[in-house]
Parts: sequence; structure tokens; C-alpha cells
Amino acid sequence: MTTNPNASPPSGNVPLDRQEMLRRITAAAVADPRIVGLRDYGSSSEGRDDQWSDVDVEVFVRDEVFVAFERDWVSWAGGFGRLLLSFIGEIDNHWTVYDGVPGPLRVDFSLHRVREIPDTAKWPNAPLSVERMVLVDKSGELAKVIAPMVGQDLSPPDLPHHFTLRCAAFWYYAVRTWCKLQRGPTWGVRYDLTYIMHGILMDLLRLEAGALRRWRATDAAADIERDISPARLVRLDACIPGREPGELGRALRAIVVLGREVSASAAARYDRPWPEELADRMVTLSVPSPTHG
Repeated sequence: MTTNPNASPPSGNVPLDRQEMLRRITAAAVADPRIVGLRDYGSSSEGRDDQWSDVDVEVFVRDEVFVAFERDWVSWAGGFGRLLLSFIGEIDNHWTVYDGVPGPLRVDFSLHRVREIPDTAKWPNAPLSVERMVLVDKSGELAKVIAPMVGQDLSPPDLPHHFTLRCAAFWYYAVRTWCKLQRGPTWGVRYDLTYIMHGILMDLLRLEAGALRRWRATDAAADIERDISPARLVRLDACIPGREPGELGRALRAIVVLGREVSASAAARYDRPWPEELADRMVTLSVPSPTHG
């Protein structure tokens, strides 16, 4: 991890907004003979950005200089503004935070060799147009790959099969979380409820509602307030556990009761079998106990 590098930004220490950051990165890519292509794979290429959005850019570097470019990537990134943080993440993206406005600005650089341009077609993006996504294209190859992606639907390719997998996972984790809770209230139970089970439950709610167009590009919680019915949202809110005694047990019951309803509804929609007997058993077992906080 690198913080506060010595590289000086081109115009002092003035905090940048995301539009100015994109302008600087694009201008630098145009002028840099090592860079062949630059694309915006983030929210702005799909028209979903606002002042709080990060900047996501994929940089295609000539194969023969890629290793050297990547080795010195922090110095290169330091030329756009005052870096507060830079590190390579778990998925090999080169993540940064700059001094920005209205707050610190996240910029994610994805560095690739030119020969990897065809792989861009596999990314789950649906740009508004080629021009919104392709910022620099010195070879013309990037635009050819991006064109079929414009406006594409990012739903799972096999919805009935996907429902079967997510429904099975939900009821598996319902059993696991209930078993943990029998030992007593712990952070392990809270983690399973709020991180694992809530996430799968929101997947099932989306499958029930058919709100799937951006499924492969984002997490289940993104804009779920807009994508499911107000009645379902009220029920989902009730699945959040508080800190009082008995809250973990109450939240688990709220989750499995809602999960049973949504599973049955989505199973009918996609004409798939589901573990109804197990769901009934878990609803019965999840009657909260005062000792299971």
C-alpha cells in the first residue's frame, strides 16, 4: 500500500471533481504513446453517475511496455492529482483515492495489455453509446468490441436455473444461521443474518419482481428501494435486527417468513420446484426465544 507519494499533480494541490479527473486521465492517455485505448466502464458510461460516483477506467497499454508501465503505475496515477491512497486490490484492480470535491474521490484503474481488448466484451456493462464508454481508441479495435454491448440486458441468462440456485442457497443458510443461534447470540449469527441472508433474500426479491436488467453488473441492494414493491420493502426493513435481547431471533423469523413467501411466488413465476417442506420447517423452528438475542 502506498500513501502520499511524492509525485506532484499538474496544477498543484487543488481538489478535483470527477469530471476534471476524467478529463485529465483522457488527455494523458491521448498524449501517452504507451497507451492505445481507454474506456469508462463505470456508472458514467451508463448515465447513472452523480457527484458521489467513483471513476472507473480501463487502460490498454502496449504489450511490450506493459510490465514497466504497471511497475510505475503509482507515479503515473500521481500525475492527475494529490493521491491520498493507492493499492492493488484483491481482483488486481489498481485502486486510488484522490483529494477531491465534494469529498475524497475514488478512481479505479484496470490495467490491461492491448491483446486483451477482445476480453472487454465479457464485462457486464451496458453503455448508452460507444462514445460514452470509449474515451481513447488509437487502433479502432476498442470501438468494434464495445458496439455490441450498447444497451444490452444484463439479466442472468437462465432465470429458472438461477432462481433454483439462489433459493437453495437461501434455505441452506437459513438452517445454518438457525443452528448457530441455538448456541446463543453472537456476532457470527449477526453476520450471517445481515451479510449473507439479507443478500440472498434481496436476490430472491429481485427474481420475484423481475428487476433483473442490471443483475450481472451490481449488487442486489443497489436501488432495491425502487425496484421492489413498497409492501415488500416494509417487510425487508423488518428483517434488520436491533440490539435488544431477542432481536436476532426475531429478525431470523422475519427473514424466513418473508423468504418463504418470496420463494413460493418466484417458484410459480419461473415454474420451478423449491424446498417448500424445509421452508415450512424453518418457519416453525424460528419462533424467537428470549434467550436467542
